Amino acid sequence: MPDNGGWEYNLDTSNKSRPPSLFPSDYHLSHDRKPKVVIIGAGLAGLSCAVRLTERGIRTIVLEATDRVGGRVRSDVVDGFTLDHGFQVLLTAYPACRELLDYTKLRLQPFEPGALIRHGGSFAMLGDPWRRPLQAFRTAFCPVGTLGDKLRVAKLRRDASRGSLDDLYTRPDEPTHSRLGRLGFTPAFINEFFRPFLGGVFLDPQLETSSRMMEFVFRMFAAGDIAVPADGMGAIPRQLAESLPRGSIRFNQSVEAVEQGKIFLTGGESFEPAVIVVATESTAAAQIVGVPQLEAPWRHTVNHYFAADRSPDNRKMLMLAGDEYDFGQQESSLKAEDRVISNVVVISDIAPPYAPPGRTLVSVSTTQPAGFDVSGEGLIPVRNQLTRWFGKQTANWEHLRSYSIPYALPVQSLSNITPPLANGNIILCGDYCETPSIQGAMNSGLRAAEIAQSL
Repeated sequence: MPDNGGWEYNLDTSNKSRPPSLFPSDYHLSHDRKPKVVIIGAGLAGLSCAVRLTERGIRTIVLEATDRVGGRVRSDVVDGFTLDHGFQVLLTAYPACRELLDYTKLRLQPFEPGALIRHGGSFAMLGDPWRRPLQAFRTAFCPVGTLGDKLRVAKLRRDASRGSLDDLYTRPDEPTHSRLGRLGFTPAFINEFFRPFLGGVFLDPQLETSSRMMEFVFRMFAAGDIAVPADGMGAIPRQLAESLPRGSIRFNQSVEAVEQGKIFLTGGESFEPAVIVVATESTAAAQIVGVPQLEAPWRHTVNHYFAADRSPDNRKMLMLAGDEYDFGQQESSLKAEDRVISNVVVISDIAPPYAPPGRTLVSVSTTQPAGFDVSGEGLIPVRNQLTRWFGKQTANWEHLRSYSIPYALPVQSLSNITPPLANGNIILCGDYCETPSIQGAMNSGLRAAEIAQSL
């Protein structure tokens, strides 16, 4: 094993800011030079860890380098519209979310089960007969896929729901596209449904993602709803933060390094807690603790938001690119530049508070490269494809904002799901240690809290 500074690890390397009254700026770390636990990072992992430790009566401080909580889960408000940073949803079956979040207070807004899939120049509905039995006949005769494909979906759903999550993480592993082929799905169904659907979930058009992750996602979809909070995905970390004692979170505290059990802040201050939890994303964690091997590769996403006067399709379903999805290999009469969209959702049909009264908010996720010009000419192919899908009305859609997010999801093979990484009094946690998901981040924080309590 290469020298990693004493760390044991099994990693594959293949806004709404809270009101100042909640987190006062007059709380200084110097008041408590040796708290029991200091958590670096107020993302979902760090906040979940802090909530659990606080429940156990353990004095905890959270250091956040920015002026807000949430990490990669963030929402902005622009002209009365709520814009999440990238298309994000909450799967209500996530065990850690059920344990820590109050779904009623989040006012969750569920999607309609099923999907609308672009096929032959129009949208075909692939329903969810398990949740909507009346859709069974229509789903069976949906032109996307064969009847055999749909029966195989039922078997995949059933098999993914067997046993415990720990059992799932030890199942035979291979790339998702290989598993789907071995299960007998037709190439057309893989390309028109699984690639735009799972490719959008994993941000991986090639479906190289672990088949264990595919089974995990199917298990979560089968066991609960797909939803968003009424006030945006940023409401999730805000709810966690609000449950912490006053003064627990310190904003604009940039950590330069963690060495010999001490935390060194940019600007020269240092202090020594009993336990340090590094709950940043993997790139920052690698820099903070000085272990480059911790850094995981990342997948990107580019997301555009448009305001419209009316909904182009009010069926409250995710709209997938289907036979127009570009994964770099598909034969198509359309040029690659004419099929940049991965999925579209009229998010204000699902969650009306996302848009002002009388207005509609459309979220468009694309396969455009990270760093892509998201304004001006960069919007031309997006608008052209939207016009092909929804007609001339799109010419009047107002572009609100675009987000190019190079660090959207860490690449994790799930070859081993291990407890949060620990060395001495330093613990690492985050979704790069588990599944790259909200569940992975929050559950990693909970497991880190268990270790911290025992140190």
